[in-house]
Amino acid sequence: MIIYADVYILENLVVNYFIFLITAYITRTNVSSFKILFTSILASLYSLLQFYPPMQFLYSIFGKIIVSVIFVYLTFWPKKFFIFLRQLLSFYLVTIMFGGMVFFLYYITKNSFVIDVQVKLKNVLIALGCSLIVFKLSYELILKRMYKESLIRYIKFKINDAEYNCIAYVDTGNNLKEPFSGRPVVIVERNLLREKGNQADISARNLEELQKLLGNRIVLIPYNSIGQEHGVLIGVIPDEFYISENRNTWTKRDVAIALYDKKISNRYSALLGPDLI
Repeated sequence: MIIYADVYILENLVVNYFIFLITAYITRTNVSSFKILFTSILASLYSLLQFYPPMQFLYSIFGKIIVSVIFVYLTFWPKKFFIFLRQLLSFYLVTIMFGGMVFFLYYITKNSFVIDVQVKLKNVLIALGCSLIVFKLSYELILKRMYKESLIRYIKFKINDAEYNCIAYVDTGNNLKEPFSGRPVVIVERNLLREKGNQADISARNLEELQKLLGNRIVLIPYNSIGQEHGVLIGVIPDEFYISENRNTWTKRDVAIALYDKKISNRYSALLGPDLI
């Protein structure tokens, strides 16, 4: 069999780019197209090593795992291990999905869909197109809903003698920090902190009243958003802060709670930053 290196590299380049691109989409990783293209080219060149006997060890199970770990890391440069693990597992998931689609098309077309060392570019594009359709439907109907559910947490915190509970959502875009201490900020609906029994109304809008009530535990948190530049939120340093998921509860220290005037959502009343999970 004659294998043309340029065609073989092009086919692998298209497949690799697709796999890395979908992995970035699933994991919501912000990565440039150039970086994905660069890693895809390296992965395509790696595919040629299977024809070079001295490098066959790179195509053992252990070798393939090590190489895939390196390529995923080079593409996304994750800062945390668990983020990297999620990206790596998503990469394997997309790879399996594409490989499964190739064999599925081979089966339903009664062997007219040729599978060999060098798959025809036409067949690669057909498999990619079908994989994209299946992925889009699966993501919208199943994965997206599961992903949103996985970002729901329950929080409890105490300020003076008052205890507050609410449902929170992990907002990966919430990177607010209390400027002096660097504490991560949890955005909470102000109405949640209204007077409870004999407890003082923490939701009071008057900054002077809050300072009299809580002293130096009141902080000011600057922020920027669409339509609101150089905004400031009033924040409170709680006595205790807990995050719960399923049956697990974690105590978080050095957290600031920002009071938000508007309703955040009908389902949850607080926004957690990614640093708190």
